[in-house]
Amino acid sequence: MPDMSHFFGSDLQVSATGSLATVDNLDLTTQRIIRRLMTAVNGYLWHVDYGAGIPQKIGTVTNILAIRSLVNSQIFNEASVAKTPPPKVDVTPFLNGVTCHITYTSVQTGSQTSLSFDVTK
Repeated sequence: MPDMSHFFGSDLQVSATGSLATVDNLDLTTQRIIRRLMTAVNGYLWHVDYGAGIPQKIGTVTNILAIRSLVNSQIFNEASVAKTPPPKVDVTPFLNGVTCHITYTSVQTGSQTSLSFDVTK
């Protein structure tokens, strides 16, 4: 089922006809993964187990292993990410941030896909 096109940190998208744009399949999975990882822990009042809070981990001593573990634990909460083979997560630090690169198998397509994004404070 499609969802509104709303990637974390940006505005809602508008379609060519002027209505709200929607996403589905891999784009929807990407949108949901990034939203989950960027949302603060306990970020939703009614969903206290939702969110990884990765941006809150930036700016102090960055523990790459802890961030990688956090991503691994949260990504399995997305129903569209296959459990086997397990996703591969790489976290690379840079000044005042990290780059996350995730390769996972889609439940919908059965194919491997990847996404990369930066997290800064």
